[in-house]
Parts: sequence; structure tokens; C-alpha cells
Amino acid sequence: MRPWAVARVSTRLERRIRTDFPHHPNVVIAALTELTSEVFAGEPRDALRIERIQLAALILAKGNLRRLDDALVLGNTDWRDLLVSAGLANEGWQERVNAELEAPPAKHIW
Repeated sequence: MRPWAVARVSTRLERRIRTDFPHHPNVVIAALTELTSEVFAGEPRDALRIERIQLAALILAKGNLRRLDDALVLGNTDWRDLLVSAGLANEGWQERVNAELEAPPAKHIW
């Protein structure tokens, strides 16, 4: 990770990362931040377009660090190919992003 890159993802993406990678959330956050560090310059790092690219890598990773590495290689080659592979390239991608990052229902104690 570049020393100037601030590890920052949206709150809902961080929640997903902590669910998918409970033992390595900081590593994953840093990797996803690096993936999008030079995409859409000037746009807030938690913008929907950036969140979409980061989520695409998580979708392909399926909670596996090796798969995440593969997704990051693909995304670093061309982030648009990453979106296609994760099913986030076509119309309706906003709805899919929202569905993927929707908070799970609260667990009831009773």
C-alpha cells in the first residue's frame, strides 16, 4: 500500500468486509483502498462508483483471500473487467450494490 493512501471504505462496505473476512478486515480494507486509489480522482473515497469497484472484488472473493488476490489482479489490470466478472457492469448495478451491502436483520435475543 502506498504510504499516502488512506485506508478508507464506506461504512456499509466495511461491515461487509468484517463479515466476509473477520480475521483480516484491515488487510482487505487496505487492499481495496489501494485498488481504487487512482480511480475517479477527486471523488470522495466512499462514493458509490468507488464502492461498486471495491464490492466487485468482494463478490468475486467469496470470503477467500486467494480469490481476493485474483480479483485484485483483475481489477488492477482493468477495473471494468472486474465489474463485468462480478455482474456489476450493466443496468441495475446500483440496486445490486445496495442489495449486497444491505445490513442484515438484527438478531433477537428472545
